[in-house]
Amino acid sequence: MKAQKFRLKGAIFFLTAVIFSTGSQLVSAQKFVLPILPDTQSEVGSKPEMFYSQLNWIAKSKDSLNMPIVLHVGDLVNFDNIKHYETASKGYKILDSAKVGYAIAVGNHDTEAVGVNSGSAAPGNVNQNLRKTTKFNTYFPVSRFTMQKGRYEENKSDNAYYTFKAGGMKWLVITLEFCARQGPVDWANKIISDNKKYNVIILTHFHLTPKGEINKTNAGYGDLTTKAIYDQMISKHKNVRMVLSGHVVPSAHRIDKGEKGNDIYQMLQDYQHEDFGGGYIRLLEIDTKKKTMSAKMYSPYYNKTREDESKFSFSDVKFLKRKWLFN
Repeated sequence: MKAQKFRLKGAIFFLTAVIFSTGSQLVSAQKFVLPILPDTQSEVGSKPEMFYSQLNWIAKSKDSLNMPIVLHVGDLVNFDNIKHYETASKGYKILDSAKVGYAIAVGNHDTEAVGVNSGSAAPGNVNQNLRKTTKFNTYFPVSRFTMQKGRYEENKSDNAYYTFKAGGMKWLVITLEFCARQGPVDWANKIISDNKKYNVIILTHFHLTPKGEINKTNAGYGDLTTKAIYDQMISKHKNVRMVLSGHVVPSAHRIDKGEKGNDIYQMLQDYQHEDFGGGYIRLLEIDTKKKTMSAKMYSPYYNKTREDESKFSFSDVKFLKRKWLFN
């Protein structure tokens, strides 16, 4: 009888320990950080050691800061040449080795719309050249994006979607091409509609202006205006949470109500014209229990956080209902 009581007490103690341990894991799992890389074109083209410092820091910090995925707003490279893409590829091999997944939006400088030896427009039809992304998809083939679940065009990651779990919730990232064509926008609408249980992040190169307004042009050589994309796709879905963009400097943010009453948090980050970018990364800390998002720009290269308008936070963020990771 005494042996049975001892075993029973031991089992209760073990079960209690498991419950407390699991509970603490759930609490920590509610908070995570999304590292968002602004345009890295100047770093890749002129100061690659600054670019490598960003990726090395992310690889070393992924566990301590709970980073489920790395996001890049586009203009990965400056010129459409092999040297720049080799530098970019070498940098991302740091994340590959650390087994950190990532998604990269295609910027105008990541296409044949820019020259091989300059950032000026390449000869020919700029709109057509904007959709030629051979080098990007050669150095960053579909197989390299380990979290990618599907794409608009076969063997091209210009328009693709990715999923991950963090904060006890399901997340979906859509990378959308620069001033997108109608086809990718229609495709993105279907992906979002088919994944209603996912909090959606739209990752695209061009969206907000420096004043924090939704841009109303197609940049003069794109297809749809960013406002048209917002009206046709982004604003339509209850589960769209964020839009992340670059292209113009430096930092801005805004909140708009979607057609279903949801808040859409939109953030711009781009420091390419200041010290080659300064090695800054947007760190977006998300706490799904407290319903908050806090943003800051941090440079591992200088070990410095900017104390300006790039530092802001959102409260009472209405994420979708949590679905714990072990369910």
